[in-house]
Amino acid sequence: MRRALLSPPACRDLNDLSRAVGGRAVLVTGASSGVGEATALRLGAAGATVLLLARRERRLRGVAARVEAAGGRAVVIPADLRDPASVDAAACEVLKAAPVLAGVVSNAGRSVRRRALDGAPRGDLERLLAVNVTGPARLLLALRPAMVAGSVVVNVSSVSARHVGAPRWGAYQGSKAAFDPWLQAAVAEWPGVRGASVYLPLVRTPMIAPTRAYRFLPALSAAEAAEVVTLPFVRRVVRVAPWWLPGVEVASIVSPGILARGLAWAERVEAQLERRR
Repeated sequence: MRRALLSPPACRDLNDLSRAVGGRAVLVTGASSGVGEATALRLGAAGATVLLLARRERRLRGVAARVEAAGGRAVVIPADLRDPASVDAAACEVLKAAPVLAGVVSNAGRSVRRRALDGAPRGDLERLLAVNVTGPARLLLALRPAMVAGSVVVNVSSVSARHVGAPRWGAYQGSKAAFDPWLQAAVAEWPGVRGASVYLPLVRTPMIAPTRAYRFLPALSAAEAAEVVTLPFVRRVVRVAPWWLPGVEVASIVSPGILARGLAWAERVEAQLERRR
């Protein structure tokens, strides 16, 4: 019941995924933990050669060992998406390891939960734009030689990118929402390459740990999220989202003030609960 209420459509049959990616190469960014790690493990179990990209090389090597222990093949590519030189070097390594890619799972992302006015002097928006927008875009452009007809780009996004701004989430929501239309335009200009945006609900990963209120809210596991993220490899979809997200999107257009007040109220309640602890 919880999965039916929370989860977008998903690829739960590993055989279906194996037919799509078995023996082929797939790049997963942000593969050192959370959804990226779970997605890499699932792709490896389906027989794909998984190229693992993230900043933390030691963590990546641990993920690679798990992929290979399950019978898959993994290639570790450390990179920092905030650094253009690092992105360019990583793209060269990807092209050497896999001249043809079945797909790219653009999962790497960063989240900061802080008031927009407080975050401005700390450069929150600039840092999140680098990790969530400009870094992934630069990487995809550098990988064009490996993207052929049938290749898939999966943008791992969030339901929060589709509704009005929530207090303390402006930098995160703004950066996640920015990558969406850029990717849509890019794949429209890219013959044969498909793009899909996956709008995940709350997922129980280290990224959400600092927000105490999330401990009490229903959430997908990382493994469940990986089943959702891999759906575009087996089905020609451009969007994967929970059944209830269109209603939230309509509310954001028709009555944004009401929705914004509701989010602000929830923020105040959470702040009060935090002060009482």
